[in-house]
Amino acid sequence: MTASASGVGSRLDWLLRFDDDVDARYEAEHGAERAAGLRQIVLIGLIFYNIYNFTSITLLPDIFELSVIARLGVVTPVSLVLAWLIPRVAPVNRERIAFHGMVGALVMPLLLFWLTDAPLGTYTFGEAILVVVYANMLLALRFRAALAYTVMACALAVLAAGTKAGLDPALRVALPLQFATGCAFSLYANYRMEALRTREYLRTLSARLASEAEAEARRRYQGLSHTDALTGLPNRRFLDQTTEAWFADERAVALLMIDIDHFKLFNDTLGHPEGDACLSRVAALFATFVPGPGTAPDVLAARFGGEEFTFVLRDVGALEAARFAAGLVRAVEGIRIAHPGRTDGIAVVTISVGVALKPEGDTCARAALFDEADQALYQAKRRGRNRYALADGGGKEAAVA
Repeated sequence: MTASASGVGSRLDWLLRFDDDVDARYEAEHGAERAAGLRQIVLIGLIFYNIYNFTSITLLPDIFELSVIARLGVVTPVSLVLAWLIPRVAPVNRERIAFHGMVGALVMPLLLFWLTDAPLGTYTFGEAILVVVYANMLLALRFRAALAYTVMACALAVLAAGTKAGLDPALRVALPLQFATGCAFSLYANYRMEALRTREYLRTLSARLASEAEAEARRRYQGLSHTDALTGLPNRRFLDQTTEAWFADERAVALLMIDIDHFKLFNDTLGHPEGDACLSRVAALFATFVPGPGTAPDVLAARFGGEEFTFVLRDVGALEAARFAAGLVRAVEGIRIAHPGRTDGIAVVTISVGVALKPEGDTCARAALFDEADQALYQAKRRGRNRYALADGGGKEAAVA
């Protein structure tokens, strides 16, 4: 999932809903915690909910058995099933389960209030108010669900009080008013808690995304600062940093200095845009000689500058380095880049390669090995180009057809 730091703070509507991307991200980070919290609160709520079985002895003596059956035989087992389901369903269904579970918990005390004829049965009406407070403040229904639940609860309370037989006319107004006051209080508390949760998450997310963007920018800048813009190969800066470490340890290293033959004539004949295209094609070819990470030997290809390139190979000896250099020479000639400016009878672009070696167990200064490779490169050029040469002590130079 992708999200940018800019505009994150506005991703919240009047119902305190995230947009789809942020909502998915929030769910991935906090969904399991939310499910576990709902499950725990449902179980705790059942304990307090069933305490009212004891008050029913006094308040609902005429329907006491019904109240116990309703709470213990209906609401409790259904709630236990819902608590089991909550962590096992999709997020949207999890919130629906919480909503519909609270509807059932609300309907039961209102129904008992409506059915009882006991003198003190009117006090059962207060149980329904506590259910709404529990739903909005402890279970913390999402605000959009809390709003719908509260409106529905008020409507059911008005219906129950308005249609209950034998209820004092004054109570038909007073009880719904008390109920609406409790509902409004709990809904406002729910809004405050939800606003704090959602806005705090957006602030945290915005800061995290900004930090991630800065880190990505640093990585991108570092990558650009180590990459040659024209060829896409590592540049001289990266080459210097890498070889400084490679030459200092005791592993064997082969350094190949490469020059495109008669490149000035290529530019003079075809122009610099074609010269740049030539460099890019040769660099793309060189990139195919670099194996993937974790393979042996370690190989680095870089642009040294102008028409010069460099290969550095670790854990190879003279024979392997010579074969590698010969393969490069053949490959460049094989892509058949036309070079009409040459006067030596070769009509395509070729390269010359100088190879210098650092044997295993030795260390050497970076500058010294580059100087050896450079001298070998000039030896290859003096002997006709389109070939490689090993530095003194590395063996004979070899021409490549």
